[in-house]
Amino acid sequence: MSARLIAVSGLGPKEPAAFVVEADGRRLLLDCGEGPEPGRLPDFEAIGKVDAIILSHSHKDHAGALRCRNRIGSPPVYGTASVLTRIETDIPAHPIPIRSRAEVLGIAIETGGNGHAPGGVWLRLAVGEGLLYMGDHSPESRLYVFDMPPATPTMIIDGSYGDAETRLDEQREGIANLAAKGAVLLPMPADGRGPDIAIFLRESGFEVAIDDAVRTVAEILLQDGRESVRPESIRALQRLVKEAVPLDARSDPRGVMIAHGGSGDVGIAAALIKRWRDARNPPIVFTGHLAAGTAGRMLVDSGRAIFQRWNVHPTLSDNLRLVESVNPKRVIPAFVDPKHLPAWRQRLAPRELVSAPSIAL
Repeated sequence: MSARLIAVSGLGPKEPAAFVVEADGRRLLLDCGEGPEPGRLPDFEAIGKVDAIILSHSHKDHAGALRCRNRIGSPPVYGTASVLTRIETDIPAHPIPIRSRAEVLGIAIETGGNGHAPGGVWLRLAVGEGLLYMGDHSPESRLYVFDMPPATPTMIIDGSYGDAETRLDEQREGIANLAAKGAVLLPMPADGRGPDIAIFLRESGFEVAIDDAVRTVAEILLQDGRESVRPESIRALQRLVKEAVPLDARSDPRGVMIAHGGSGDVGIAAALIKRWRDARNPPIVFTGHLAAGTAGRMLVDSGRAIFQRWNVHPTLSDNLRLVESVNPKRVIPAFVDPKHLPAWRQRLAPRELVSAPSIAL
């Protein structure tokens, strides 16, 4: 089966994810994101009409532009059950497994846990010689399962952290040290690192408060998203849901407060930041990417907030180990700053590093 990949958006640093696969007369769109800057969308004219959208996970930069489906033919959406619960209910949606095989419009796909988010998966498509789309992924989470994908000739890999090598264990220690100083607010995505960090800090002996959004995602992980959870973390997740202190917009500073709104612009995080941004305390700690113009970026730049990364993407060494295991002929680095490409090309040789927006598969 002849096939082609068109990287409409995702080959530059932190662009909205949108990759078109053409095969056997079908056009599939892998992810349909917005951001990370608010309102930043892929070029829908370049995408063109597609027959289906397949989501790797539900984060905004991978699924936030679904409201624009009418611009590409209003196709149905495929995703795992816990991903589909996070999208608009009026979209025609079809479930795919978290860790198994399925078909999308006659094209065979294989999925596995991506270690990044509830219901998040990598996708291996039986097109051309074979295409592996990792989406966002991380092997370091103690909560989310990461499944090693099979050998595939062409892979799109998550290069979000460029050549960074700091391990999550070191970052966990940094977060714990900040929490040990007193009440602290941690704005973060509910459907990602939120429950992961909450479990870590609670198991480390800290009082943890979570808002309804984080609690709801934890409940989803115990239901439709259970296959995304490492078996050894199920009981800790159950204890979190049952025993974590409730957090809302009127809460007083107390313990570790984990609130939905990773950039500080939405949710309970935004409401609490509005109350406390002009005070010295509690400390506000951001743990993920902060796009220009967001409340989080401005708070960090002004010195009111602290940035302490918590890995949800692979380090360079993680990616090199993944490439050795998958053994591709060609590697397409996604979401990576071009300044890192020369180092990647050197480390991946003799494999081909592809940065062209369109290639035959």
